[in-house]
Amino acid sequence: MKHVYPRFFTVTILLSFLVTCTHLSYAQCPNAQPGGLAAFDTTIAFGSGIVSTNVKFPKFDPVNGMVTCVNLCVTIKGIIDTVALENFTNAAQIGSYTYTRKDTIRGPGIPTYLTSATPTNLSFGPFPLAANNGVFGSGPDFYSHGSDTVLTKVLCSNVSDSATIVQFYGVNDSVTYNYSIDADAIGVVTGGSSLAFVLSSALVNFHFQYCTCPPVVLPLNIRQFNVTRLTADKAELKWSGYDEPFTNYYYEAEVSRDGVHFISIGVLPKNNSGTDPYRIPYRAVNGETGTFYFRVKQVYPGGYSRYSNIKQVNLENSDFPGFTIYPNPSTGIVGIKFDNTSTGRYNIHIYNAQGQTMMKKDIAVAESSYVQVAALKSGVYWIKLTDVKSQLTRVNQLLIK
Repeated sequence: MKHVYPRFFTVTILLSFLVTCTHLSYAQCPNAQPGGLAAFDTTIAFGSGIVSTNVKFPKFDPVNGMVTCVNLCVTIKGIIDTVALENFTNAAQIGSYTYTRKDTIRGPGIPTYLTSATPTNLSFGPFPLAANNGVFGSGPDFYSHGSDTVLTKVLCSNVSDSATIVQFYGVNDSVTYNYSIDADAIGVVTGGSSLAFVLSSALVNFHFQYCTCPPVVLPLNIRQFNVTRLTADKAELKWSGYDEPFTNYYYEAEVSRDGVHFISIGVLPKNNSGTDPYRIPYRAVNGETGTFYFRVKQVYPGGYSRYSNIKQVNLENSDFPGFTIYPNPSTGIVGIKFDNTSTGRYNIHIYNAQGQTMMKKDIAVAESSYVQVAALKSGVYWIKLTDVKSQLTRVNQLLIK
């Protein structure tokens, strides 16, 4: 039989200190400059019970330099405080039980989670239990196993990818890791009933460190970064740089549709000859329309990078014929007005707020024209228009009063 036990814990900070060792070459920096190390070492004693808690470390202030790697190693000493079994029958029995345990760590820089792999399974017994003597927790009908270290494990995560390291920069902020223990005991008494319980604890050391390069070596030179919408489908990225003639790096502009995943749209070398601003154009293609996110990356030898802040603009693809939903808002009648459109065929889909298809039809358009497509009840809808020839698509929102 399986028993559920109270989930409680006490956390005691036994040791916490910050070590900065800029005289040691823990990080490879541009121009063969020595790297440094900012390390945090914390040991936490978890009290008896199935436990879960958060452990925080400070983010790295970009004013203090650049991070080239982030390392976390967690050393676990898992302990059984007590495992016990009581025989409740009026006859002698044979008892045994199995103890299971899995420790897990989740947080930034860990793709899924760190775990002590398959659960630790320990079997106790068989051992004789006398007939129940009526006194709970003592006598020959009761068996207990005292303190025992059942798990010794070191779990590590190492991050060197600059795109992942970005999340570790911050001012007056912290990164959070969750540590949890899942432990249980299943007791068996042949021929009778029993009560089994387990108390588990742990002594866990967290060693968290940044590999760093000092700010005098790696300034973030990007300044006055802006993105300007030039036309409906075009934008220009523009920035200035405090460029240093003796430091090797280049600039790379990037775009994203979700503000998280970025791709390169152009690279510019460092300008040593003057103070002219950097410019990179961008044009929406492949039917893309909506919000575009931009940033500039400063890339050093070895792939180390620093990023500007993110800017956003709304763009429309000019390869797609211009159209408007008219009237919008509407009292029920829905029409599409095409602007300067050559002859073509289009698929129209109308969806309600739940994503259900309310209508679909094909229409033919000859130059500028107005086409009435539906009559709808009040609500919010989306109209999807697809060019049959190019397969370019655009979606607009519609409000019916």
